[in-house]
Amino acid sequence: MAARRPAFLAELGLTPQAEDLYWRVHGRTGEALADVAALLTTTPERLRADLAPLVALQAVEVDADDRLVVPEMAVTTSRLLAAEAARMQASARRVEQLAAAVPYASPPAPEVAADGTPLSGARVEGVSAPHLMAKWIEESSGELMFLRPDQWRTRQPDVLVGALAEALAEGRTARAIYPARALEDAPGTLAERARMGEQIRVLAQVPTRLFVVPGTHALVPYMPGYASPRLLVVHERGLVLMLARLFEQLWERALPVPDLDLRGTRDKGRRLLLQLLAAGAGDEQIARSLGVSLRTVRRRVADLLIELGADSRFQAGVEAARRGWL
Repeated sequence: MAARRPAFLAELGLTPQAEDLYWRVHGRTGEALADVAALLTTTPERLRADLAPLVALQAVEVDADDRLVVPEMAVTTSRLLAAEAARMQASARRVEQLAAAVPYASPPAPEVAADGTPLSGARVEGVSAPHLMAKWIEESSGELMFLRPDQWRTRQPDVLVGALAEALAEGRTARAIYPARALEDAPGTLAERARMGEQIRVLAQVPTRLFVVPGTHALVPYMPGYASPRLLVVHERGLVLMLARLFEQLWERALPVPDLDLRGTRDKGRRLLLQLLAAGAGDEQIARSLGVSLRTVRRRVADLLIELGADSRFQAGVEAARRGWL
């Protein structure tokens, strides 16, 4: 029974034709090239040409006497593995060269036009936002705009409260948007600011902190959100106007709260709950919007149904609209 041929020779650089020829001459070491050609029904010249790939890989040799020399299989395999390893090393070096060239392959950044000027503003860190805002209020005139997603949790620094109070006393307008949950968690804080003269509205959610003196200044966190040690100070007029436009759009969507004493808080919270229900919001979405637990939402909805004498949320909406609550 013939020994099974190794199946990996072609994987190490031999074509199927060259591998077949290798096995046909294997074991004929010392025989004349002409005799082997006769056995293979070919000519010595043709056989020499066919053997060229095997000779290049040192799998077969033709000595000075035109006799075949076929090394042992282990020797041939070792040579082929060494050649494959060399190719892999060369490929690895080529990849390293390409990787090193990648930074230089990127197109150069476009040059700023000769008449171009940098945008007016700065990124600052370690600056007290309340002190900076107070300074802007004192140095400016006209309206003030605030988005306050979390500033109702703690008392504002006296320097900012004082500057704002003085501006309001001079007849300037200040508008602020708070999240709806502030009505539940800090009605006293909002009532105090309303008594100062601040106009207040609430949204289910307020996306980021923002302070705008329309046309001149804007202050936002380095990344949109709540408190941040890094701030963006914006003076570029177009950007300031765009941020003021954003505030106006949110203001139009927000719920007015004209009377922020403790007696009015319940009515405003009820109206916001009705608005969310009318929009088709589910209990979980309402809980997220109001910043309360799912259990609290379900209790409030149940209390609202009882108050309106309704058996379903749809009936509650109809009755609320009839009473002018929506």
